[in-house]
Amino acid sequence: MLITDLQYFGTISHIQSLLKEDHVYFDNQHPFSKMSFKNRMVIATAQGPLHLTIPIIGGRDQKSPLRDIQIAYDSPWHEQHYKALVSNYQRSPYFEYYQDELKCIYDAKPKMLIDFLMSNHIWTKKQIKGKWEIEKETTHQDRLFDPYLPKNYQTYPNALKYQQVFEDRIGFLPNLSILDLLFNCGGKQAYQLLLSV
Repeated sequence: MLITDLQYFGTISHIQSLLKEDHVYFDNQHPFSKMSFKNRMVIATAQGPLHLTIPIIGGRDQKSPLRDIQIAYDSPWHEQHYKALVSNYQRSPYFEYYQDELKCIYDAKPKMLIDFLMSNHIWTKKQIKGKWEIEKETTHQDRLFDPYLPKNYQTYPNALKYQQVFEDRIGFLPNLSILDLLFNCGGKQAYQLLLSV
């Protein structure tokens, strides 16, 4: 069983690690850590990588467990994140297949961060036809700390190569959010690529 963190539309390396497992437990009791992918994802733009961050109540320096973290809606971040996806991926081959469902995820505006992360995780799992079971509890102690964070995600050594929307302008950007792979390749090809490494 893999014990790990929920991520905001997780990195490609994170999703690859989930695909290798039969059972996954998402640790919601571990203290929130700033500069992690729990409330941040990285997408491609014509200017390079863009970090999208979900604001949380109490700020990023708190040490509350993930299950207690509330999303701040004093700014329309959910609309801004969705607009960033539309403006940067509307010309990608598969974006139109996903945009309506993604808009529903962003429009739901859940109070708790864990609820939002779980909804985008379940959606991602469905798109790539992931087979792992999500466990509600565990007696295992071994927790996988994903070494790839917003500060070093691009150092992932076995990065998948695929055609990206702005590759001709800015070069290939490795280990972005799984959304980048889905928008550029579609679910079936994304699944095959994820298993190929």
